[in-house]
Amino acid sequence: MGIPAELRRIPPGPTLAWVAGHFGPGARVTAVRRLPNAWAAAVHAVDVDDGRGARHDLVIRRWARRDLAPDPGVVENEAAALTLLASAPEVRTPALVAADSAGAGADVPAVVMTRLHGRDVLAPTDLDRFLDGLASALRAVHSIAVPPTAGLGEYRPWGLDERTEPPRWTTRPEVWRRAFEIVRRPVPAYTPVLCHRDFHPGNVLWRYGRMTGVVDWTHACRGPAAADVAHCRANLAILFGHDAADEFARRYGPVADLEWFDVVDVVGWSTLDAWRWHDAGRTDITDDSLARTADEFLAAAVDRMS
Repeated sequence: MGIPAELRRIPPGPTLAWVAGHFGPGARVTAVRRLPNAWAAAVHAVDVDDGRGARHDLVIRRWARRDLAPDPGVVENEAAALTLLASAPEVRTPALVAADSAGAGADVPAVVMTRLHGRDVLAPTDLDRFLDGLASALRAVHSIAVPPTAGLGEYRPWGLDERTEPPRWTTRPEVWRRAFEIVRRPVPAYTPVLCHRDFHPGNVLWRYGRMTGVVDWTHACRGPAAADVAHCRANLAILFGHDAADEFARRYGPVADLEWFDVVDVVGWSTLDAWRWHDAGRTDITDDSLARTADEFLAAAVDRMS
């Protein structure tokens, strides 16, 4: 599978006009470009001239895929997360500009936010400094207070109901069967924190060697710190190997039941989809390498629970 056509297409004119309209009657869009490393929704950088001498650097996220409907409440959830984060100096994040859950102004459900400077880094020159930065950023995220009235959802594992048999590509079916027994257990008790829910190197921006922010708060929730640590570990194992994943966890610090969340994260993978990594610039990652990583990462987690 390649990049879905809906992700490649520039937002239609009326949608761009809706974006510009938030900056006054004389505002107009001057540039649009697709941002890579997005697969569930179409993400585009949009520059707006407000007609009064100011330029606004924005991002629009649109749930445009015909084969992948947005989760219920996803637009409202990201809007709630960005609203909460606007008063949290611990982490630099985009600011909410507009949310359209019904696709009334945009052509499909959409969120518009300010654009941070920087880019994701999936092949750092200094892995040691990179892991330090990731761990520090995630600790900062988890330090932000989340009142029950913030409007965020509660944590729930992804994809477990959809996976009942070992995937066809695995060479370790016995490990997957043991994993299924593990994920049927209740979620371990936890103290809720602000859980990014998709924290990994692709959602952390850098510029000139310095971190500039954390993006993609679509699925932020009140949840366990271990869920974020495990998800980042799985992605680090894909990108840099298992030693990097283990080192990240060490630098973040102890979290309860990490092995359970490691298992859940891998079992929740729906497909391998190496094209996502190719779009992000890591063309060396293949479906075969993803399968090996998943099997090895899962086996290590299952063994830790034995």
